[in-house]
Amino acid sequence: MRQFRRSAIGLFATGCLAVGVCACGSPAYTYATDSQDQTYFKVPSSWYQVNPQELAEVQSALLSKSPLGAAAGAYSWSRAYSALANPPADRILDGSTEPVVYVSVQNVGATLRSELSYDVMRDVLFPVTATARQEAAAAGAKLTGFQQISSTTITNQYGMRGINELYEYTVGGLPDAFDQTVLTNVATDKLYVMLVQCYQTCFLANQKQIATVINSFLVRGSS
Repeated sequence: MRQFRRSAIGLFATGCLAVGVCACGSPAYTYATDSQDQTYFKVPSSWYQVNPQELAEVQSALLSKSPLGAAAGAYSWSRAYSALANPPADRILDGSTEPVVYVSVQNVGATLRSELSYDVMRDVLFPVTATARQEAAAAGAKLTGFQQISSTTITNQYGMRGINELYEYTVGGLPDAFDQTVLTNVATDKLYVMLVQCYQTCFLANQKQIATVINSFLVRGSS
């Protein structure tokens, strides 16, 4: 897992991605684009898009449980894809037997902008920091088997800053691997999230495809 992490973040961390790389069409890939916020990524063309209505329902549940509280603004754009045919929405975030990618652009409320630290970004989907995990356990959350594989801060040539976390939780008795990237823009009024996950055996068996998806994630932000 550690070796995969080093190879997967290489292009992104060094700023080697360019618009042309993500924009070039190829029959081997499906490209997802949010033109307003200039957010791009690609998935193998054999992957299936998660039903947008079901995805919206998952996001509604996320907002109701968000650690950002009332400061978490509405989602302005999102997409999810899976290597599994007819992907169930409830497997977007955990316990998938095939790779799943979820990407969203979310508004940030004014009260949160000055407090949007790297740790807040780390905990935006799941409790990753020690403090958040302790608070989740005290609240009765049944999250076990946490293992942090790597933790990296990110900047890119478009003024974005953020984090990448590779970690595992035990889901259904098996280790589930999560590769999470969270970025914000200079104005700190948007959150750009990519989560790629599946069970550890799936993650390792699909390293090449997963690395391609992760490395294709490019955020330039709204002009």
